[in-house]
Amino acid sequence: MKRLKTFFRSVRHSSAHLIALCYAVFLLASILAVLYGGAEDTVRRMRGEVMETEVPGSSRAFGLTDLDRQIGEDGQSAVYTSLNIDPRMEFALDVLSPTGIPAYVRRVTLHIDYLNMEPGELCIFYKPKPNMEEYDAIYRVWAHKETQAGVYTFTLPMRPVYGLRLDPSIYSGTQFRLISVTLNEPRGLLDRLTPTRPWLLAFAVVPLLTASVIRYILFVIQFMIERRKKHA
Repeated sequence: MKRLKTFFRSVRHSSAHLIALCYAVFLLASILAVLYGGAEDTVRRMRGEVMETEVPGSSRAFGLTDLDRQIGEDGQSAVYTSLNIDPRMEFALDVLSPTGIPAYVRRVTLHIDYLNMEPGELCIFYKPKPNMEEYDAIYRVWAHKETQAGVYTFTLPMRPVYGLRLDPSIYSGTQFRLISVTLNEPRGLLDRLTPTRPWLLAFAVVPLLTASVIRYILFVIQFMIERRKKHA
């Protein structure tokens, strides 16, 4: 306890100690956020608000824009061809979600094979507000390519969504076979704790910026104290 008190006292005078403290707080906050997210997800699953739903790639629950669809021989998958550079697949959440709209969609898993070219970009747009007429680029998540071939995952914020749209490519003529889409696939604790690229970037930058701001504030406070002493 004495060492801890000494460390906190030294933070005001040591930049290294301040940076170490900011990194520790950031890491602790990240772990607590993961634990809270897991607990909140478990509660909502118990209530039936979040349910795992697997949709075949040939489902009519996808509203298509500038996409041609050919149902596969198995009747479950489908081959899609983009007709321009902005193809879209709108999810019919009122059909796919057990709660209707708003829907609680935390994770989207695609089983998809690109046949003639890479997609360039693969992302999902979502509407966090009920009065949004159009999708906004601010509210989108990028695909994470899993180690398993043809599997992409998207992790959405922990909030209700009022619309969900998949943009499967940025090229005209892209052909892909969509096998299935899984909504709200369960995530284990290890998966939740695995660092993502955005988190690693934030971990590298945010604590340093926070330490710089705190150091500046401390400097200003110390300057004002000394200035008052001189004029006292």
